[in-house]
Parts: sequence; C-alpha cells; structure tokens
Amino acid sequence: SEVKPSTIRFFRGAMFNMINIALSEIDVVARPSRCTFALAQWIEERNRDVYPKMDGYRPTMGGVGGIGGTFLDIRTAVKLPDALRGEKYAFVGLPLAEFMEGGGIDASNIGVGRLAPVDNTLPADSFVQGVVILTPRAKALASWLAGTEVAGLKADLRKRELVMETDIDNQYLMAKLNDEQRREAAVFEEGKDALGGLHFISVQKDEDDDPAGFWLLREIPVNL
Repeated sequence: SEVKPSTIRFFRGAMFNMINIALSEIDVVARPSRCTFALAQWIEERNRDVYPKMDGYRPTMGGVGGIGGTFLDIRTAVKLPDALRGEKYAFVGLPLAEFMEGGGIDASNIGVGRLAPVDNTLPADSFVQGVVILTPRAKALASWLAGTEVAGLKADLRKRELVMETDIDNQYLMAKLNDEQRREAAVFEEGKDALGGLHFISVQKDEDDDPAGFWLLREIPVNL
C-alpha cells in the first residue's frame, strides 16, 4: 500500500492475540470488527469460485471459526444508555442507484458515517432497506456510533426487537417492535436478504435535517 495503515480490522475473535503480537512493534491499532466488507467479499468469491475446484475440497470445512464461532447464538442485547436512545425510529427504503457511481449519497453528505462498497452487479432499481433514528441528540448518538465498529441492524421478529450489532459480537437493544413495526421489520429483513445483507442506518435530528451520521452496511455471513 502507498499509504501506511493506521488500523487493522479483523472479524475472528480467535485471532486477537496473534494479531496483537504481530503488530506489537509497529504503530498500528488492531480493532475487532465486522466492518471488513472488502475482505468478506474476497473470501466469498474464493469460497464460490476457487476452493471448490481444489483437490481435497470439502464443503463442510467452510465456516469453521467464522463470525460468532458458535452453532447457537445465545447472546442477549444490552440496552443503549438513555442518553443515546432515539425518540423515534422509522423503517425506510432508498434506491440502490443512490449509492452507485453518480448517485446522490457519497462521503460528502453522510456526516461521521461510512459507506460499505456496493456490488455493481446488484440491480440498480432495487431499494436498500434501512432505519432512520430521529433524536435531538443526533450528534451525540452519531459520534458514539462513529467510535464503535457498528456492523448493522437486525430485526428479531420472534422477540420483537430491533438490535444493533457492533464490534465482533456486541448487541444493543434499540427498540421493542409493536405489531405494525414488526410487519415493517419483516420487509426490512427481506430487503436485506435480497441485496446480500446491504442496509443502512441514518441518525438525524428530524425528518428534514441532514444526517449527523449515515452508515451503509452489509451483514456479513456468519459462516465465513
């Protein structure tokens, strides 16, 4: 790389000690994160197009030690601090074309957020599902999110919960879902599945305000 990296992200918890030791003598921060979107895409391509053609390949070997690392997810979401909770949440959709080259959403208008890379093979007329968080403390919440490795949102339809995923395995309870919100959350999850996990979070003071932070995210498969 022409530019020395300042942070190295990794999504497998078992690698923490090994990576820290390897980086101990250089000025680079090791950060547990599921925001390793380009790496995940590379691994998926290898799993799909390269490894199956190799001698001795066994499909059952895929996913060993991947994200989460367990067969049963028994994690419990922790409530967000009251000072960081939004007053209102809304499930919305934006055209995928807005995130592609020539679209209206880019690094200049996302506040302190970040944009995951978009697969150009996805249909541009699709809609990316997301959640808008409305709060008078938009700057504080956006700044907090910027300091975490926010990985995405997940709607647990069985528990009727909207959960934020951060770092490698942290979960925060964003909101409880009523009947109408549960139906909207089902559409949100279907939209994520249709676009390979792509979705977004927008933190705003009100509906007409520019985002204090906007994150385009991709839910990385747990079997990587």
